[in-house]
Amino acid sequence: MTPSRRDFLKHVGIAVASLAMARCMCLGRSIDDPTDPPDDDSPRGQLRRCWLGFGWLKEQSQDWDNGDNGEEARAELARAHQTALDELIAAGELDPEVADCVHQAYEAATYHVWRANCGMTCYLPAPGPDYTPTTSSQLVQQADLLAKLAEEGDLDPETIGESQAAVERDFAFLCLSHEETQALYDALVEAAGDSYNWPTFDELEFDVSPEAEQAARFLVELILEEDE
Repeated sequence: MTPSRRDFLKHVGIAVASLAMARCMCLGRSIDDPTDPPDDDSPRGQLRRCWLGFGWLKEQSQDWDNGDNGEEARAELARAHQTALDELIAAGELDPEVADCVHQAYEAATYHVWRANCGMTCYLPAPGPDYTPTTSSQLVQQADLLAKLAEEGDLDPETIGESQAAVERDFAFLCLSHEETQALYDALVEAAGDSYNWPTFDELEFDVSPEAEQAARFLVELILEEDE
């Protein structure tokens, strides 16, 4: 028997709410305020601190007695991140399109950390496919994993390769334009029909752009760099 749309939305709401609660416990390695002047004040050093700052952002977002702290921390990280990227672009060290992809993904990741810890419901149930929460959460986890590997000096090529492949897929999705994302969702909804059965993100097939590949490679190398 084909479920009614009302029944389907009810079940989606329950499933997404459960998933959201699980994802609220997102990862993030705790460091000092990443917006403070770093020991390595190069653009790469500042950029690396931004990607290691998810734990700090989580702490700021959980300060519910000062409700604006999380949003202000997220905005400050975004500014520091963009400034560092602009300097790398100006120095000819990073292609503007690749830098734009890195920044789009970073903003999605910081939004996820803030939203998952600021005391609000993580994400409202969606009536259709929505992979942004999943990809954003996975990107935070991959950055955390890479930072842990760098800290422990455990640079196993297979583990790093798997992490880079995961980051590539996260970047590829998060760097899609609004129109491209909507076109993807429309195609999935049309293919599913009344079954409302669309793939998980891991099952989803889509192309990884050259910019996403380069952005992922850049990020992995950046986080694995030794502290100066």
